[in-house]
Amino acid sequence: MTYGGNHISHLIFLKDKQLYWAQENKVLIVYKTIFNRAIVLSDPIGEPTLFQAAINEFFENCNDKGLKPLFYQISLANMHLYQEIGYRFMKLGEEGKVTLPTYSLEGKQGAKLRTKFNKFSRLGYTFRVVTPPYSDAFIDELSVVSNTWLGNQKEKGFSVVSFSKEYVERFPVALLYDSNGQTVAFVTLPTDYRKTIIIDLMRKIPNTPHGTMDVLFIHIMKWAKNHEYQSCSLGMAPLANVGNSTTSLFSEKMIHKVVSYGKFSYNIKGLKEFKSKFASVWEPKYLAYKGAFLPVALFHIYLVIHKTPVPQPILVQKIKLFLKKAG
Repeated sequence: MTYGGNHISHLIFLKDKQLYWAQENKVLIVYKTIFNRAIVLSDPIGEPTLFQAAINEFFENCNDKGLKPLFYQISLANMHLYQEIGYRFMKLGEEGKVTLPTYSLEGKQGAKLRTKFNKFSRLGYTFRVVTPPYSDAFIDELSVVSNTWLGNQKEKGFSVVSFSKEYVERFPVALLYDSNGQTVAFVTLPTDYRKTIIIDLMRKIPNTPHGTMDVLFIHIMKWAKNHEYQSCSLGMAPLANVGNSTTSLFSEKMIHKVVSYGKFSYNIKGLKEFKSKFASVWEPKYLAYKGAFLPVALFHIYLVIHKTPVPQPILVQKIKLFLKKAG
């Protein structure tokens, strides 16, 4: 059996997180500390039958160090593991996935995207996927696109991907070129080391025609389908379908009210609407918390994400082998 990773395990290679090897190195827990918190990124990785013991081990290790663990973006399938040690939950959003074997632009449902795709083709836009190793000139070209996209913003970290030469050169890159051969947009394409490809770092130059990223995504889906991937993860749409049900938790309803107004609401709705053009499956993701005032816990997560990533040394080859390991 291959362990594989999850929808954000590739972010380990940003090197801005800490690693806890549990259960005799058969389970990996990825986290970052801030104040007295240990914020864990998603579920454990490794041997599933050892996840409960690994979480218990990590929890005790944190207690010994005076740290309080939070588990960020855990899956519904693993919620029972955290319930066992008294955790409560808040829905954070939903991960969009594309079922690639059935992906198609045919019919009425794909009409708008099909029209955009054909328009860009007529205008001479082209697509290709390249794989490492990359030349310095190629990385510099991507860096220019990334910097123009970033503008005056700072790179984020933890659960949000950022641009660095060392990170980008680990993965295939999908590129969209205009009729002059200029790179107008790119996406890095890590995998979960099984049959899922992941839309990762997305960057484009300013003033591209409307629909540029739509067209790049269509090309990626077609390419991934032709290469026999089964699924494409679009990442989490934050706060998607959070607090809008009569069965939602009180905390989720309060957050829904807070984000239902203004620019923040517009940005969140826009991201969900964009991903909904492609996603055929939505999987909920949760925050598991215990003994914490929820607004403070959420603020600590915000600080971790918005702190400029500082790479730390990690054993890259060990992690790559672990994710691909046959148990």
